[in-house]
Amino acid sequence: MNPSIEKTMVARMAGKIGIKFNIYYAFLFVINLFTLLLCFWDVKGIVLFAFTLGFSMYIRILLTQREEQRLTNELLEELIERTK
Repeated sequence: MNPSIEKTMVARMAGKIGIKFNIYYAFLFVINLFTLLLCFWDVKGIVLFAFTLGFSMYIRILLTQREEQRLTNELLEELIERTK
């Protein structure tokens, strides 16, 4: 995680609760909040809100896959070092 983000109040609270927080999640939160407010202002915002929710789910899947790949690589490195 970026050190400047770790110092924010939101990141500290997310750490206490156990929620992962980074700049990607902050961006997704802001864009979804904006489109939700747009839904209240204009009916056309519902389509944008559905699109941004789908985009958020896609980005979340990509971030999860990246984290799982990183953990797998760490485990493989440990196994390789043990066999040496």
